[in-house]
Amino acid sequence: MSKPLIGICTDHVRHFPAPDRDRSYLKLYPQYCHAVIAAGGTPLVIPIVPHVDDIRPLLKLVQGVVTVGADDYPSTWYGKPVLPTDKPVTAERAAFDREFVRVLYDETELPVLAVCGGMQLAAIFSGGALIQDLPHEPVVHRSGLEGESRHSIDVQPGTVLANALGVTKLEVNSLHHQAVERVGPRLRITAHAPDGVAEALEFTDHPFRVGVQWHPERMQGDPHMRKLFAAFVAAASV
Repeated sequence: MSKPLIGICTDHVRHFPAPDRDRSYLKLYPQYCHAVIAAGGTPLVIPIVPHVDDIRPLLKLVQGVVTVGADDYPSTWYGKPVLPTDKPVTAERAAFDREFVRVLYDETELPVLAVCGGMQLAAIFSGGALIQDLPHEPVVHRSGLEGESRHSIDVQPGTVLANALGVTKLEVNSLHHQAVERVGPRLRITAHAPDGVAEALEFTDHPFRVGVQWHPERMQGDPHMRKLFAAFVAAASV
């Protein structure tokens, strides 16, 4: 049996070493690829391009998609004002991602693993909203000078996520200052941190479209994270 192709989205970084020299580039952390390969899939990079129609053929090739972490999506998308704490994604990524997830979620039946900003984008797409800047207490969600934070989460039993992880309580890494506040009718929140912050969601109209707020690709030493990727790749193999 051939290995399923797993599309992995990218980030966009603006870089102008001089005003007339555009050296902007796309970025993908290799841990995403390593996790997919370890789970039995073959990664295929999905680039950010000006027109989503130009990468539609990729969505006919792949059997699953990983949407990756990001800076902050425009708060105007979910009806909130811009705050000084916002750390916006580039205009190029915002424009691409907004149209890409519409195509992904409305025009395909592909399994999806939405990581960090990918989970937040899924919530916005569904008609939900975000908390724009989390407090520093009682749970530290953002990374600090000594690296990423970690905290426990509780996963709702019987959910796709619980079945994939094999547990309902575990510790995860945490590198975010925004979080899902509410979701639209196609989604449900399936895990929480001790302070009530949403840590996972899933689509109710698909067998495997799961979003997690943490970064499982950076926790491949944890057998539960390997199980998560394995369950996702298995869903893409059906």
